Amino acid sequence: MNKIRPVISQSRHLRDLDKSAQDFLHAVDLMNETSRELPPVRAAGAGLVPAWRAWVQALEHRDGAQHDELHLSGRADFQTQSAGNAAFRLTIEALRVHHPAMLDALSGNDLKRRATLTQCAALYQVRPHAVIEPTDALQTWLAHTDIGNDVPASLVRLPFPAVFIRFGPEMARAVDASLWADISHPIQTRGVYVFETVRHDRRELYFLVVGVPPGHVEEQPRGLQIAFTDEGESVSAQVLDLEDRSGFVDSSCLGMVQMCLKVLLYMQTVGAVRIDDLRHHEIAARLGRVGGKKASKLERRLASRYNRIIVGPSHIIHHSPSEVSPHWRRGHMRMQAHGPQFSLRKLMFIAPTLIRADRLNEAGATVQRAQ
Repeated sequence: MNKIRPVISQSRHLRDLDKSAQDFLHAVDLMNETSRELPPVRAAGAGLVPAWRAWVQALEHRDGAQHDELHLSGRADFQTQSAGNAAFRLTIEALRVHHPAMLDALSGNDLKRRATLTQCAALYQVRPHAVIEPTDALQTWLAHTDIGNDVPASLVRLPFPAVFIRFGPEMARAVDASLWADISHPIQTRGVYVFETVRHDRRELYFLVVGVPPGHVEEQPRGLQIAFTDEGESVSAQVLDLEDRSGFVDSSCLGMVQMCLKVLLYMQTVGAVRIDDLRHHEIAARLGRVGGKKASKLERRLASRYNRIIVGPSHIIHHSPSEVSPHWRRGHMRMQAHGPQFSLRKLMFIAPTLIRADRLNEAGATVQRAQ
């Protein structure tokens, strides 16, 4: 019997290792195959973070060594690049253990795409987070709004260290033409992960856009990082400076980044409309205080709930009739002096205005008067 036990133990270990690899790959597949659910919501339902941690633990048990570089962290200084490197290595090793034929078949770009989507979904889950959902009215406004050159980078603030900005049709139309110009088939932007990292007194924002191709098969990622070296400098100048220092891919992301910045800046303006619906945090807090059947019930509810912040007005009030043709008067975000001797500054949002909206039909076409 003593000779058989090591064989049985080794066989069980290999089965457990294969099962952990399979569970991780299943979660990775769910993050790549789009559905009606938003990517971060899908990640919670897929159990991505528990599968990630179990796979790391299985590898550490196999290797008899600690793999700190593969662990996720919610720390403010934990870089997205570290999460990306870990996701790439874990995906390759899981394929090597559970599905070596697929590892041989996948290209380097396919592996990188899978790892990128997995990394952001996992990092979002381990940080305090929320989905930002601009209303249809705000999306229309922001598509016709410019950021003033006097708005400093210090006003670009995330409500949580990780957010996912949901893009509706209006915001997507404003950025898709340039964002996906190098891809032969149409892609619509679904949303953008934004992560804030603080390192060596420098704040970095990482933007990872998720696009959906026709047929809703596999989602496409594209990313860009901004480092704010001077919080007092114009945010527009720092974003445009990326175009001077970067290549085509980064330049194609500029419109997307500017749209995200407009959403975040709107949340800092006087009179911004905002509704916080943080049900995930509330249920998670309750989960820590109960056990047994109540805990199981709350865990099921937790998987279907997500934190969201709804921003923007519910509708647009149009300009009064006049004799000019229908057109948008562009809005802008700028700083305004106020307070004693106008010594203070605050961010103002001057909303765009649709002039002569009464001359547009339901399809948005101009209605001609009969002569």
